Amino acid sequence: MKEIPQPTVFTWLGLLAVLVCAGGTRAWYIMECADHGQRDPAIQVQDAPPPANVPQGTSFRARTPPSQLDHLVANLAEHQRFNCVAPLGDQEEETAHAAPLYPIVFAVAEYWSGERTDEVMRWLHCALGALTAGFYFLFARRAFHSTLVATLAGLLTAFHPFWVINTAELNDGVFASFVIAMCLALGARAGQTGGSMTGLAFGLALAAAALTRAAFLPFAAVALLWFLWDCKRFSAGWFAGLLALLGFINGVAPWSIRNWQTYERPVPVATSTYLHLWVGNNSYAQGAAFDEKKLRASLSEERVKELLSEPNQAKRYNALAKDVWEEVQEYPTETLTRRIQAALTYLLGDRWFKQRQLALTHEKSDTIAEPPAWVSEHLETILQGTLLGLIVLGGLGWRFSHAWRRHGRIGAIAVVWLPLPYILSHAETLSGPRLPLDGVLLCLVAFALACVIPGVAKPSEEDGKGKPAPR
Repeated sequence: MKEIPQPTVFTWLGLLAVLVCAGGTRAWYIMECADHGQRDPAIQVQDAPPPANVPQGTSFRARTPPSQLDHLVANLAEHQRFNCVAPLGDQEEETAHAAPLYPIVFAVAEYWSGERTDEVMRWLHCALGALTAGFYFLFARRAFHSTLVATLAGLLTAFHPFWVINTAELNDGVFASFVIAMCLALGARAGQTGGSMTGLAFGLALAAAALTRAAFLPFAAVALLWFLWDCKRFSAGWFAGLLALLGFINGVAPWSIRNWQTYERPVPVATSTYLHLWVGNNSYAQGAAFDEKKLRASLSEERVKELLSEPNQAKRYNALAKDVWEEVQEYPTETLTRRIQAALTYLLGDRWFKQRQLALTHEKSDTIAEPPAWVSEHLETILQGTLLGLIVLGGLGWRFSHAWRRHGRIGAIAVVWLPLPYILSHAETLSGPRLPLDGVLLCLVAFALACVIPGVAKPSEEDGKGKPAPR
């Protein structure tokens, strides 16, 4: 069986090239399309955070109207409380409807940088984007035992237009892609070496993923179980597995304890599971999220009043389980149709179905920077061509990489479990839910491209045990 090559000067040069290209591309975009990070970009590939339900005229960080993220960040920075007016709520309350890690990072930047918070966050996104490309270089090298495939994967992630554009947006897309890349790189290494410190880091990374988006919790749980099962192959694997388990538990525990104290019931990450399931399973559901007005319209007036009268947020949202189950039982065909809509919306975004566009472009203003003319002119061609290549070549790469499935199994877990919560509930108008998965698909694209180079990769050559044959 072909062993992973030892690092050489070309390995380090490849990693350096990936980091420089990723950082440089994102820095250029922030300078040219976001006025050095001081203004909002005109181009958007991820939905903006939902607007905050606060009295008219309320403003956070000179943003009017404020979003729920602004409300959370302001309360965290000023009062150290995770409070806001949550969906199906009429007043500010202790909330857990959203995962806490990105708002906490944002609040730390707000606390230390004040009026320059937006600029600081965009440059932080630039750094995290470069590290994300570096992590995919490391993951692809471990998964396919090839520095060339790793370099191709790293460069594809460095120049991925969806990620470059998302760098200047003040939302969790960059951070979510970063933590998933970290999980994959550490998981691939831990699954091959069984190292105790790598196992601990892997557990902590999975906890960070779950605390970044509650929809990542199923992926984190399955990835941890896979690693615990895989540890039986190593002589001291039990210790690595124990450290991974402790890392995950200790990473999630502080937030879970806070939720237990607040809601008097176990809430590992977010209270809003049944809220999102209802958004994806009601008469208005078309695969994407919708606003508070339509959310309340999807329920009867009596039901809305009943829910609003419940002060415990966890009980309020869990009460929607009855509505979800009744909808599924009464309309099974429509339920399956909505799941197909949610899956397609996850891949393409609801805006593509309505306007055949993958991005939203705003007019230039005092707060919105104008992008270069060539970017605006060729934007949709670049994005739609990229997505088409991602789906087609990613599918080929999945098939070609069958012989390497054991080494990249954490990537296969991501492909299955990252989309599943969105398919069962709902996606968004733009590509925000899909962005973290793009890195795995780009690694498969890199492998498919490498297969055309003689001697680099032989997609169907296996030995009798289903492992890549020696060569």
